[in-house]
Amino acid sequence: MENKPLVSIITPAYNCAKYIGETISSVISQSFKDWEMIIVDDFSSDDTVKVVEEFVEQDKRIVLLKQETNLGCARARNRGLKAAKGRYITFLDGDDLLDSNYLESQLSFIKNNGPLITASYRRLAPNSSSEFIVPDSANYKQTLKGCALSCLTTMFDKEVIGERFFLENMRKNEDFAFWLSILKEGYVVKGNKDVLATYRILKTSKSHNKIKFIKHMWYVYRKVEHLNVFYSFHCLIHWAFYGLKKYKTVK
Repeated sequence: MENKPLVSIITPAYNCAKYIGETISSVISQSFKDWEMIIVDDFSSDDTVKVVEEFVEQDKRIVLLKQETNLGCARARNRGLKAAKGRYITFLDGDDLLDSNYLESQLSFIKNNGPLITASYRRLAPNSSSEFIVPDSANYKQTLKGCALSCLTTMFDKEVIGERFFLENMRKNEDFAFWLSILKEGYVVKGNKDVLATYRILKTSKSHNKIKFIKHMWYVYRKVEHLNVFYSFHCLIHWAFYGLKKYKTVK
């Protein structure tokens, strides 16, 4: 179990000392115990490393990797992916939380619906709390127009899908491009309707202001997916309306 856990949870961490303890505790409290948590600190300037090290001393399933410079979330996740020993891969940012039954529910679901699944979650914003319920399924073309996959509740079977890595030249929307790279090969993501995690929407969250994301979305459509101008614009319009609907109750 210690040498080859069934699930690898990959956590990029940067200046999240205020929340990382709760994040780790939510993993330790999982009803399913055969996991490893790989935390990649991206050269934090606060006490993130100190907090994580205290947990590492208490639980051998937690691994801390330290970046020598700040390289961004994509590189941090990739380092975690390269170190991961588990068959099933899932992600968890350093300020988010998993419900205690997250792994148990997702593993049961992926065995019947795999190899790529995502689950519903609650959004905890400064002035609101709401749930996002994922669709039953989504393919590549549907995801181009609105992404239901998150780096909080998406899990994939590495034995089926293989080794996957994020584009390291991207500082934003690297997760969107990552999921598209899998779906483009014909995989369909299946949705677990159970609400299994909490996503903190902070003022610094990348998804807090969708308008700033337009140019990054355009980059994915044109430079990563190589869609023509007309189809890129078509997808962008659909994505904008999808985002407005998805986040209309978030304040």
